[in-house]
Amino acid sequence: MQIPGQNRLAKPEIVETPAFEDLLSRFKQTVIAAIQEEDPDQAAEVGAALDNEAEVVTKLLEAATVVLQTQTRHYNEQITQMLAWWAEGSNLDAKVADLGIKRQTITEADPSAYPPVPAVMEDDDRLRLRYFLAPHAPAAGSRLHYRAEGLTLSDRAKVTVETPKAGEVVVRYQFEPDSWAAQVKDVKARRTAPGEVTVAVLGRDGDGTPSADLLDAERAHYDRDDVRPETDDVVVKAATIIPYQISAKAYIYPGPDSALTESAAVASLQEYADEQHALEGAVDPSWVYHHLHESGAIKVDLLDPLAPISAAWDEAPYCTGISVEVLTL
Repeated sequence: MQIPGQNRLAKPEIVETPAFEDLLSRFKQTVIAAIQEEDPDQAAEVGAALDNEAEVVTKLLEAATVVLQTQTRHYNEQITQMLAWWAEGSNLDAKVADLGIKRQTITEADPSAYPPVPAVMEDDDRLRLRYFLAPHAPAAGSRLHYRAEGLTLSDRAKVTVETPKAGEVVVRYQFEPDSWAAQVKDVKARRTAPGEVTVAVLGRDGDGTPSADLLDAERAHYDRDDVRPETDDVVVKAATIIPYQISAKAYIYPGPDSALTESAAVASLQEYADEQHALEGAVDPSWVYHHLHESGAIKVDLLDPLAPISAAWDEAPYCTGISVEVLTL
């Protein structure tokens, strides 16, 4: 199964933007062909003019090509925002609503504070993940089912069916008043013994170690008769955290941009570390090199980590610190 954050997906061909040279060539051919039908001699003159970069008509076609490319990119962006894999913000909210999913509130807003404190909402990546897991929730007992349930937690209605009298069936959906789901960053499950399924929970705060209350909430959720398959004994545990740090020396050419290189490198590496702070996360030195070079480093001496970190299904790498020393060649 393709899951954002774990797999990469190339954008569809429909959102490709033609190269400037190709578009300009098509413009010229179209103009010449249109004139050719009425006046071949004039078409030849126009063709010669279009081959001259100094001609005004050539500049006009080049400007039109830029406008068309810009408009095409705008249309392409609109197309991708209709696809869950790339949609962001309110566009993603509208897409996930197709499955009855809404963005979770991590921290409630405080309008009475001065200045008012806005609510902290679930980020796009986690909301997108829950969207892709949602269709698999009905497959009771599957790994994706357990993961979807663990991420949704008390945001999932408790369904009860009663027959208070003959000819009457009452289906009741009850929601918990408080949501624990916002405190969960990742969940995975594996069959660890015959009839036993172990669920590992990664919290959102700190290094990811979930609180005792959160683990109790997970246990209570999996104990529901509309969540846990009758054949499974569910064991909930905290994820094992693998601490590591990133330390490197980055060399650049002489110039005034050492501070910019350092800040860009630290920000890029922190984003990478946050992305890999997940169950079965993996930290590879090659990616650290990549982010440092992308930030402007010409040469890199990596000090830590020197070997890849590959977490098991119930483990998560956590970066305790990032240190980048920028030196000039």
